[in-house]
Amino acid sequence: MKGAFHDASQEPLDVEVDVVVIGSGAGGGAAARTLTDAGLSVLVLEEGPYIEAAMLGFKAFDSLNKMMRNGGHQAAIGKAAMPIIQACVVGGTTFVNSAIIWRLPEKVLAQWQKEHGLADGFRANELDDAYAQLERDMFVREVEAANVNGSDRKMALGAAAAGIEHRAIHRNERECKGSGRCLHGCHNNAKQSTAINYLRRAAELGAQVFSHARADVILRENGKAVGVRGTARGNGPRAGMSFTARARRAVIVAASVIQSPNLLRRNGIGRDNDALGNHFMAHPGTSLVGLYKDPVNTWTGAAQGYEAYGLRDTLGIKFESINVPPEVAASRLPGFGASYQKMLERMPHMAIWSAAIKADGVGSVRPSRLLGGDLIRYNMIEADFVRLRQGLKRLAEMHFLAGATEVLPGVHGLPDSIQADQLSVFDSAPLDGTGYGIIATHLFGTCRAGSDTQHSVVDGNLQVHHTPNLYVMDASVFPSNTGVNPQHSIMAIATMAARRLASA
Repeated sequence: MKGAFHDASQEPLDVEVDVVVIGSGAGGGAAARTLTDAGLSVLVLEEGPYIEAAMLGFKAFDSLNKMMRNGGHQAAIGKAAMPIIQACVVGGTTFVNSAIIWRLPEKVLAQWQKEHGLADGFRANELDDAYAQLERDMFVREVEAANVNGSDRKMALGAAAAGIEHRAIHRNERECKGSGRCLHGCHNNAKQSTAINYLRRAAELGAQVFSHARADVILRENGKAVGVRGTARGNGPRAGMSFTARARRAVIVAASVIQSPNLLRRNGIGRDNDALGNHFMAHPGTSLVGLYKDPVNTWTGAAQGYEAYGLRDTLGIKFESINVPPEVAASRLPGFGASYQKMLERMPHMAIWSAAIKADGVGSVRPSRLLGGDLIRYNMIEADFVRLRQGLKRLAEMHFLAGATEVLPGVHGLPDSIQADQLSVFDSAPLDGTGYGIIATHLFGTCRAGSDTQHSVVDGNLQVHHTPNLYVMDASVFPSNTGVNPQHSIMAIATMAARRLASA
C-alpha cells in the first residue's frame, strides 16, 4: 500500500510497519514526518474524519459539530463546568487553532530540567535545532500588515500606552487570506496544520494516514509494545470492524492530554503510577469586549493577530486579540430582546480581547462510560481567580487607553457595561468559576516526563516507564503548563524524541 490518506471505514487496515502513531495532531504529525524522513515505515491512526478545504462550511456551530470532540460539548467538571475545545479530525487541534507560535520559555525548560530530572532528556540545543527546522518547514512569520484588522491595531495602541510588551502574533501560515475563520479549519489551505503540511510530507515519503481509525488496544509481547488493535469508525462499509496494525520498532501515543492517559489506563499500563492521568493543567481564559467609535470589524483578518505578553512572568497572564465570525462574537454579548438587538447592531465597533492565565489549579483525567468516554475534573484555585480579575482589569484599562468608549466585562455580578472611571469594579469580581465564561485551552501534564519512575509516566526520551517500545509524544508529557501557546513546543519535543527513536 502506497503512502497516502485513507479511510478505515472504506479500506482494510491490517498492516505491519516500523512505527504506529496514534493521533495526527502536533505531536503525531511531527513524529510521523521525522520518522519517515529517517526512512522508517509509518502508519498514523486518527479517530476523526479527514476533511479537505472544499468540505468546510461557513457556519461556526456546524463546524463545531463536525470537527470537535463531542460536537464541541466537552467540558471539565468542577465547581463550574469549563468547556474544553478539542478537535477530532486529521490534523488534530492544529486544524482548528489560530496557528500561534511560541518557543518554550527558557525559564520553563530550566524548571523541568531541575525539578523533573530532564537535563539529559530535554536538551536546549536539540530543541533549538528542532524549532529552527519547524519554523522553516511550517512557514512561521508574524501576521502581515494586510491581515491586521482594527482590533489588532487597537491592542497595539492600548498595550503601548499601558507599558506592556506586545507584538504582532507569529503564526505558521502561507498566503493567509485574512478570512478570520481559523476555528472552522482553513478554507484556503494557508494555515499549516499537520494535515496540510507535515502529514502530507510524510505521506509523500510513504507514510499511511488512516482517518476513522480508533485505537483500542496496545498490543504487547513480553512486556514490549508491538502494535495496535482498533475499530473503524465513520460511515463506510467497514465501520465497526476491527483492525490490527503491527509495529516492528515502536508504538507512539499522541492522542492528546485527555485521550493519551486514558488509552494507557484502559490497557492497564501505568495504573500503579501516581502521575498517570493526574497533574492536568491548562491556560483557562475569558474575554472582554471593547466598544469603539470607529468600526474595527473583528471578524476580518487573522483569527488572532496581536498579543500583549509583558505580564506573562509577573502576573502570569497573556492577552490576545480574538477575531471570530459574527455568530461566535454574538454569544459574548449581554442582554436579550430589544436590548440584545441593539448590541448586535454595534458589533462592527466591538473589539474582543482575551486573557489567558498560567493557572496553578491542577486536575485529573480518567476513563468514563459517560461524557464521551473521558472524565475531566478540574478547578482553578482562588489565587488563579485573583490573577484573572487583576488581568481583566489591566485588559479593560488597555481598551480605554486605545480609545474604547465602554467595556463589556461579561462577568456575573458586574455591570453589563463600564466606563473608564469604573475599573475598580474588577476588584470585587467573583473568586470562583461560576461568575465567568471561561474556556480551558492549552492542556498539559497527564503523562508527564521525568526521571522518577513513580512520579512520571515517560522518561526523557518519552518512552513509557517499564514498557519498552511504547512512547507518548504530545502535550501530556509536559511537566507543567508553559504560559505560552504550546503547539510549537509539542512539535519540537516530538521531533527531538522521534529523531532519537529513529537513530536508536
